[in-house]
Amino acid sequence: MSPTLPRTSVLFNVVDFNDGGIESSLIQWLRILDRSQFDITLSVMFASPAFVSRFRALIPQDVKVEILVDRPWLNHFQSRRYARKLSKLGRIGRDVFNTLAVRPYVRKRIAALAKHHDVIVDFDMSLRRWASQFNIAWLGINHFSFDARLGNRPRKARRLALQYARYDAVVALNQHMADEANAMFGDGLRQLVVLPNAIDIDAINASASAPNAHTAPVTAPYIVSVARLDEIQKDHRTLLRAYAKMVEHHDVAEDLVIVGNGAFRQELEGLAAELKIARRVHFVGHQDNPHALIAHARALVLSSRYEGMPMVLLEALAHGKPIVATDCPTGPREILDDGRAGILVPIGEADTMADALMRIVADAALRDAMTASALARAQHYGIEQSNRRFAACVAAILAARRAAHKTTMQASV
Repeated sequence: MSPTLPRTSVLFNVVDFNDGGIESSLIQWLRILDRSQFDITLSVMFASPAFVSRFRALIPQDVKVEILVDRPWLNHFQSRRYARKLSKLGRIGRDVFNTLAVRPYVRKRIAALAKHHDVIVDFDMSLRRWASQFNIAWLGINHFSFDARLGNRPRKARRLALQYARYDAVVALNQHMADEANAMFGDGLRQLVVLPNAIDIDAINASASAPNAHTAPVTAPYIVSVARLDEIQKDHRTLLRAYAKMVEHHDVAEDLVIVGNGAFRQELEGLAAELKIARRVHFVGHQDNPHALIAHARALVLSSRYEGMPMVLLEALAHGKPIVATDCPTGPREILDDGRAGILVPIGEADTMADALMRIVADAALRDAMTASALARAQHYGIEQSNRRFAACVAAILAARRAAHKTTMQASV
């Protein structure tokens, strides 16, 4: 019998848990990683209300969880922020307090944890000031389009370039994002790795029938959008205009269900009324488990101006949903396999989006073909291939560190 190889000890880190795609993708990684290869710890800087009430229960029981800011007095400002009671003056006080008290405390906690791990996966790059420290391999994961976030902010891009250069490797979620990083940072990064988000396909499908799954508020068939109500990025205005054109020019049976909360909800509800579609557009707010809504929809639509690698598209593939998505930077084109697993439309073009959605709702054969393509494409992001990619990434950065250490030792002799 061959000896059992020691597992690689991996520390994932994130600031906190709210209701974004980063949190969803992190939970998926914690679930799917091969326990025969990896021993996993999760460090969370702040125990947010969402973490306590929802996400803590979603973390696998074998994952060790460390709350970094574990002293009540260190949580004063962050608690007020979660309660939305932090004034402008309070935000200034928080920044000063974090610099003088919270950050040094967190650094000590990370330093202590690093002694018992092989790799830190800085999942939101919130520890980038300390990357390369503590004699441990560092992997920093970027979730957004570099161009969209930094293209018009050269000073911030230069500052981040210096911090990103400290990681053993920076992860881009897709090739488009990696191309942006290469153009922006050149050879400044030690290593750039493409590592897509992962999904547990069986668990996603099981979630659609879980007791907490939210079902549609209508008996009619429907199209669904699942995205934060943030018009700077998500562009529901174009979606509403596209749906209004469908209703105006065709006999459309499908309603539109919009899942998500945000500062623009009132404006979007007003636009739906102005377009005379308010009766058929259902704003259902944020849902902890929207999978039943996705699974039973006629189609899913994503209208974003830019993305990172949207988890909702991966989850829609797992459900076998026909998808219409804007061809925005950076995720949809790669996720939908250059349009073979869904329909890509230009950003902000309501007419084209309406035409694409009409093709789907009017053609059952097309929907069946798109379902088959979606399910096949989902396998690319499933457990087996995701574990292979993650294991190769970690092995590469550990091998590079060993080689660098060997070179240093030889040079010192």
